Amino acid sequence: MTAAPTRRRIGVAAVALAAGMSLAACGGADAGSDSNSLGTIDAGAISFAFRSDDKPVSFVENGKPTGFLIELTQAMAAKMKLTPKYTATDFASMLPNIRNHKYDSAAFGTLATPARKEVTDFTSPVSFGEAKMVSRKDAALATVDASAGRTIAITRGSELIPLLKQKVPTVTVKEFPNIAASANALTAGQVDGLFTGETTALDLVTKHPDYTSSPSITSGETALPVAKDRPALKKALDDALKSVIDDGTYTRLFDKWNPKGVAIPSDMIAAYPGMQQRPGAGS
Repeated sequence: MTAAPTRRRIGVAAVALAAGMSLAACGGADAGSDSNSLGTIDAGAISFAFRSDDKPVSFVENGKPTGFLIELTQAMAAKMKLTPKYTATDFASMLPNIRNHKYDSAAFGTLATPARKEVTDFTSPVSFGEAKMVSRKDAALATVDASAGRTIAITRGSELIPLLKQKVPTVTVKEFPNIAASANALTAGQVDGLFTGETTALDLVTKHPDYTSSPSITSGETALPVAKDRPALKKALDDALKSVIDDGTYTRLFDKWNPKGVAIPSDMIAAYPGMQQRPGAGS
């Protein structure tokens, strides 16, 4: 007498459970699609590799990452409604690890060369690189060309290595893991100069009164790397970059972090019509 009602109750429960699972699956799929439509490593977040020794571009202060490109990518992440996460790494492993999805991108203006475009995709330009030769005042290299026949320190994996070798064929390049190691070698007289980006060079000269630097040379377009199979993420980063340029955030942060006298490169101004130049700098 009770078997039929019991079977009916089980049947109703089974239907209800099946319906609940179906709704949960649909809801989960929609949430996953909405929350991670960009294909970031972690839903709701975006992970950036960064160099911890590239002041004022990116460095660690009071145990936290900071600097121009850290704050710029934080502003971009806010536009994308994502939480930014940062992991310090060396430059040589940065692009391969982005290609392999260990990081979503890098808070580092990477020279977007043809060889590197074989490894990863790149956003719209985040700047146009300029480089200087840093040397000791007691053995100054007045120009980049003056490094001919000399030994020059460059960060391992940097695209400045082939740039310098092309410009000065007789130079000897000695690679170091980071800027700090390169500067130590220069101070110790193990190398004759240190070839690096303009802002880093100016920071070194400020920190080391016995250093001097050459006039700058243009090294090329720099951008944020993104894995080739993440086109939606690339577009979102491009849109966020344009947004922080349009609302003046880029110019404000550039002015905050760069030494006086350093203007936003004219190529960058040309790439983004209407972009504001740094206050007091020529266009």
